[in-house]
Amino acid sequence: MPKRLTVVSKPEKQFLDDAVFAAERAKGKKLSGPERQEVLRVARQQLLSQRVAEKAKQARFEERQAAEFTWNKPKPFRR
Repeated sequence: MPKRLTVVSKPEKQFLDDAVFAAERAKGKKLSGPERQEVLRVARQQLLSQRVAEKAKQARFEERQAAEFTWNKPKPFRR
């Protein structure tokens, strides 16, 4: 189980705020404490999943770059 989010970037904070706003708009009034906590729990879990997916994507990209690149000594020009 991943740890709780301790550092959140501005876009991630905006995502959390948007999730609460959307839930309040869907309900038609302010959320109660437990409802707000549930919405934030789900949104945080989505952020953690996105972070894991981004790390996996970056690792695959780096592996592909390492596999494709082979350095060869340049050949001199001949006349």
